[in-house]
Amino acid sequence: MISKSQVFITLILISMTALFYFNKSPANNGADSAASVADFGAKGDGKNDDTNSIQDAIDEVSEAGGGVVTIAEGTYLVDAIESIKVKDNITLDFESGAVIKAMPNGADNYAIISIHDVENVKITGKPVIQGERTEHTGETGEWGFGISIKGATGVSIENANITDCWGDGIYIGPSEKQNYSKDVVIKDPLLENNRRQGISVISAKNLKITDPVINNTSGTDPQSGIDIEPNSNTEHLENIEIVNLATKNNEGFGFQIYLENFENSENQVSITLDTSKNITDGISIAKTDNIEGEIKIGEEQFLPDL
Repeated sequence: MISKSQVFITLILISMTALFYFNKSPANNGADSAASVADFGAKGDGKNDDTNSIQDAIDEVSEAGGGVVTIAEGTYLVDAIESIKVKDNITLDFESGAVIKAMPNGADNYAIISIHDVENVKITGKPVIQGERTEHTGETGEWGFGISIKGATGVSIENANITDCWGDGIYIGPSEKQNYSKDVVIKDPLLENNRRQGISVISAKNLKITDPVINNTSGTDPQSGIDIEPNSNTEHLENIEIVNLATKNNEGFGFQIYLENFENSENQVSITLDTSKNITDGISIAKTDNIEGEIKIGEEQFLPDL
């Protein structure tokens, strides 16, 4: 005969088994993986080259399916010619006081952080990215970028402070695989003392830049805050929105659209700048012959030809 105590114990065991089963986590598919660059040997002391350590952290999290790579407080020197290559499904999270700084070089072109031919990338926290224009050992070229976005889809960048690049703070354009970047959101960037532009937009679909502050761009033309300027008429300027742009002390214009290379394109232009009240360096819209689409600055409409 089974006693009441035996029945009670049996019920407890069944309940515990059921509780374990229903609360059991699903198999880890890697989507929530995490790593700190310090775990891969990054020093952040402003003396050692941390390029490989940061890249190793990104690669491991990417190979696990994606997740967050954390950069703790410190100054991390990187080889901008080699570049930090962000992979699919990576969030690069900068803790307060974390700085990625390019080591001096003499290259015509570089990218401190490359986001090329990838999807679902985020740069979050309080990212500070410093170029090396004051220490640059070469005299030619204008393509040293803080963040280079080429042929990427689903990119979000928040609160980036990008300074002292040999070329642009942020470059957004095509790659050989995809001749536009798509679904790119940039919020609250501060871009200062970059040599060619604050932000260059070459080819993009669904690009939104909100509350950018761009100051003191000078060194090589166009020297503008934001320059929208495709390299060919096969590229795309589709659904581009700039919200609450503020600029000052840029040698060129605060906001510039230059469409000479886009003439006779089969692709229509769609560009909106919601307000110009905080742009102290002026606005230029040039070379719009044989261009179809819409350019809207505040309440003013541009196109067809000015």
